[in-house]
Parts: sequence; structure tokens; C-alpha cells
Amino acid sequence: MNSIKKYFFNSNNIPVKFSIFFILSGVLGIISLDKFIKVFFQFNSISNQGPLTFGILFLILTGVILFIILNHMQRVIQRIDMSYKDLKEKDKQRLLPYEFALNNSVDAIYWFTLDAKVIYVNAAACKMLGYFQEEFLEMKLEDMDPQFDRKKAVKCMHDIRDTKDWRLETTQKKKDNSIFAVEVSGHAFKHNGIDYICAFGRDMTQRLEYRNNITSMNKQLQKSNDEKEILLKEIHHRVKNNMEIISSLLNMQARRSSDNELKDAMKQSRSRIHTMALVHEFLYLGKNLAYINLPDYITRLVEDIKDLYISQNTKLDVDLHIEKLILSTNRCIQIGMVLHELCVNAFKYAFSEDRDNLLCVHMKIIDESILLKIRDNGAGMKDIDSLYKSESIGMQLIHSIVEDQLDGEIEFYNNKGLECRIKFPQKENTYE
Repeated sequence: MNSIKKYFFNSNNIPVKFSIFFILSGVLGIISLDKFIKVFFQFNSISNQGPLTFGILFLILTGVILFIILNHMQRVIQRIDMSYKDLKEKDKQRLLPYEFALNNSVDAIYWFTLDAKVIYVNAAACKMLGYFQEEFLEMKLEDMDPQFDRKKAVKCMHDIRDTKDWRLETTQKKKDNSIFAVEVSGHAFKHNGIDYICAFGRDMTQRLEYRNNITSMNKQLQKSNDEKEILLKEIHHRVKNNMEIISSLLNMQARRSSDNELKDAMKQSRSRIHTMALVHEFLYLGKNLAYINLPDYITRLVEDIKDLYISQNTKLDVDLHIEKLILSTNRCIQIGMVLHELCVNAFKYAFSEDRDNLLCVHMKIIDESILLKIRDNGAGMKDIDSLYKSESIGMQLIHSIVEDQLDGEIEFYNNKGLECRIKFPQKENTYE
């Protein structure tokens, strides 16, 4: 019974249901009329009251049938109308967010046919170009973009259809004929089997102003940075020159003295000053004002110490193996001072003119540490422990820098000569 009600009392297949209902109502009416006439004429004369009575009964029955049919049709129409209104309201609610997004988008949105004719624009497009929506619907792409003609506009639509994530930086013309830069992206879509193009336009005027401002700021910053770099280079150059002046003064003082011990002390002081001055020279000549290429620095440092302490008659080979490291100014000075003291000791006490001399300086990275080895091929030390307790300025300077500044460890060995191994962290301490 419920299935019969669901079938007959809904808005589907109305012509079929109406025909079935009309036939059933007619059959029931005829049967009812036939029964009523038979009963009526059992008690009345057919010759006197038959035609009039038959006509009245037919009219009444026809009116009842028509009322039932029309009443049913009215209910069906009312249900259809209510369903239509509900569906329309649901569609309106469903489309409301999309309409809101389209009309409140910052970007201009255009819909084109494949022949580049405008069929829809949002409020942002009207505001950006100054046209009313009705005016847009009579326009083509070339009417708003002076870089296109009819042929190029149609080709552009096909390019957008055939290209994923299509983009273009171009210009557009406002209603007052002013030109402005715009970035356009486009996508193709189908509706009812027909291809359409949806394009998004964004005014680039403000972005270009920002870009020009940033470019101008970058140029100013670069100019300021160049000036500061020149100034810093000049500072390093002057520091280096001042140290050389101090070294020259010490040399002058040493030449006036007849005390050999004082002369030797002056010579070592000059050499130490040169070790620090060399760092400033590398900074002045280099491209980076904060870091120094360690292999180049150590090579130059050893050569300079060799020229100062080794005579031309002494044969000396220097074996340098330094891994490529870029270290800060502070760290280079620390390593340079340690190398200076160790090399000077080797040049003074391990080498002589009557033999082949060898100095090995190796530095490599092991895990997160740096291992520095300095070895000569001299006679070595009988009392290695005395090197840890020496009160000489050189040894005290070595221990102070390695242990307190490099946060490392130092060990001495007899290995076909005296060998010194220094191990310290590759990462510099923040308090340095």
C-alpha cells in the first residue's frame, strides 16, 4: 500500500499517472451512473423523466470527476512548484560562496569563448578597467589589451587551452586609455560540451613599485657595503703597516745592541709581530674580510719564518699537507702563533748546514676536530717531559694558546726527530 502511495503521490511521470487516473475515474463513473439509472427507472417512467434525468445525472457525475481530477492536478502542480522553489533555494545557497568569492576577489576574473569574446567578468575587473559589466559583454580581448589583435587574441585562447598553468606578464588598457602592467594566468574548462577560458588578472603597478624600491634599496646597501669593505680593507692595511713599523723599530733597536741574547729576543718578537701582521695582509688582499684560507696562510707563514731563520747554505725541505679550511681571523692568529713558535724552535735547534733537513707540517680534519702535526728530523729530545714544564716564553705561549684559547690538547713525541701533535675542536668557542 505504501509503495502504491509513493508511486502515485509524487511528481514523476505525471502524464502517465493522469491518464491512468482519468481512465479509472471514468470507468467508476460510468459503472456508478449505470447502477443509478437502473435503480431510478425501476420506480419512474422512462418516457416522462428519462432524458432530463439522464442529462442531469451525467452533468453531476462529470462535474464530480472533473473536480477530483482538477483537484489532484492542483496538488501535483503545488508540489512541483514547492520542489522547484526548494531546489532553487538550495542552488542559491550552494552557489552563494562561489558568487561571493568571484565578486569579492582581489584579482580580476574574465571568462572568454575560444574566439576571445568576453562572456563574464567579476566586480574586480570592472573596478580595475573602469567599465560596467554590460560594456564588457560587448568586448573582446584585444579591446582591453593593446598587445593583441584579432588573430593573436584567438591564438592566445588556444594556447591557454593547450597549456597547463599558463601565465603572462602584459599590459591592459583602462576605459580612460591609461595603460598599466598586469600579470595574467589562464585555465580552460568545459561547460555543456563547449570550451571556455577563465583568466585571472592582477594589477602589477604596486608590485613594480615595491620591486623598484627594493632594487633601489639593494643598490644603496651594496654601495654602503662596498664603502665599508673598502674602509675595513684600509684598516687591515694600516694595522699591517703599523705592525711592520713596530717590527722595524725593534730591528733598529737590535742593530744598536751588542747583546746577542737581546738581539735574539728582538728577532723573535719581530717574527711574532709578522705572524699577526700576515693575517691582516691576507684580509686586506682577500675577498672575504671575516675568514682566511688557512692553507695559503700557513704556506706563506712557514716560508717567511724560513727566510728569517735559515741561512742560504742550509738545505731544508718543507712537507706541507694542509686540508682546505676557511677559518676566522682570530683562529688563524692563534694557529699561526703556535706554528711560529714550533717552527722557530725547529729552525734554531733541529737543523744544521751539514745535513738534509726536513720539516713536516700536516693538518687534517678528524671527525669534528682538527689535528695539527709538526715534525722535524733533528736529534729529538732526551727529556720530553721538560717541554711541558718549560718556563720559556715560547713554550708558555704555545700551552696558553692551545689549552686556553683553542680548547685543545698538546703532546710531544720522539719520532725520528721531535714531533708535536695538537688536537682541538673544529668549531670555535663562542666566548673567543
